Amino acid sequence: MKPDAILLFAHGSLLCGAGEALQAHAERLRTKGLAARVEVGYLNYSEPLFAEVVARLAQEGVRRILVLPYFLVPGKFVKADIPKALEEARARCPELEFIVAEPIGYDENLADALIASALAAVGPEAWREDLERAARFCRALPDCPLYGTAKCPATSGVKEHG
Repeated sequence: MKPDAILLFAHGSLLCGAGEALQAHAERLRTKGLAARVEVGYLNYSEPLFAEVVARLAQEGVRRILVLPYFLVPGKFVKADIPKALEEARARCPELEFIVAEPIGYDENLADALIASALAAVGPEAWREDLERAARFCRALPDCPLYGTAKCPATSGVKEHG
């Protein structure tokens, strides 16, 4: 049976814009039409939080959610934090059915992507591109690693700390 919604579940980050890649994955899944809804939810730091997305989906009439853990290995977040988040979601929304996929793990497509990345490797001078890209998603959060630096749009011109 097809799920009503797919929920990509990731840890989250203090870095503004860190979820850009996950949002791009969600958009790609939307175009495939695998479910009526494809959403992103985070365990902490980033928004929207998993619990908030689940509550909104339940309120909108969704009943069956496929949870896709955006983790490579079944470490602490997969083995402890996801089950805890699901337990809390089930307590708040008992009408929902959750199907939980395995973490990404090994997949030939992922191995091919790693090989392609290695073949297109660039030097350290280009490694800060992610931080520059993250600045485009600035939310002026003091906990963000860019906050208060010259790369932070919210505080540009402020002397870097540290």
